[in-house]
Amino acid sequence: MTRQKTDEVRKQQIRAAATRCFVRRGFAATRLLDIAREAGLSKGGVYFHYRAKEALFHDILEAQFAALQDRWGADQAADQPADKALHALVAAHLQTLEASPDEARFCNLMLAMASQNPEFREKLAPILTTMRTRYGELVRRGVAAGVFAASDADAVAVGIIALVYGLAAQSAGDEKATLPVRAEVGADLAVRLARGA
Repeated sequence: MTRQKTDEVRKQQIRAAATRCFVRRGFAATRLLDIAREAGLSKGGVYFHYRAKEALFHDILEAQFAALQDRWGADQAADQPADKALHALVAAHLQTLEASPDEARFCNLMLAMASQNPEFREKLAPILTTMRTRYGELVRRGVAAGVFAASDADAVAVGIIALVYGLAAQSAGDEKATLPVRAEVGADLAVRLARGA
């Protein structure tokens, strides 16, 4: 393995350990020493790659934002009826959060920090806009097809995101970060919202 690949593997190990520490202890209470212990490294091993926890947190954020952009940048299946496409998209969104408890908890932490930090808010805003746009497009498509009765597709899109992240926030109180309802049930609720129920 080349030195560059070894460094990247080590950085991924450190980011994973830091994510666990940040969601468990919070950003302010986490020290580089805590991250080093979690990663099974010396403090110097972490310090070699990250001089400060802020730099490490920013690196984790960049990776999270890139993953979110990839997820939300894909086109929705135009051949599927709007209600089925919306159900599938919401279910996939919820399943992603449930399958990666640390990611769900980190999203909760990121949302909380965005309200206090303009730089985080700036990075998060385009992702939320992309989500609203995707959900809004599906709702509008469903309205045009007579499947949905929503009068304001953009407001319904905001409501769907609130539903998804509200469920994710509730999962933070569960030891295993389990959603309070199955992903399918959450998706059913989103479709009912779009239908005007």
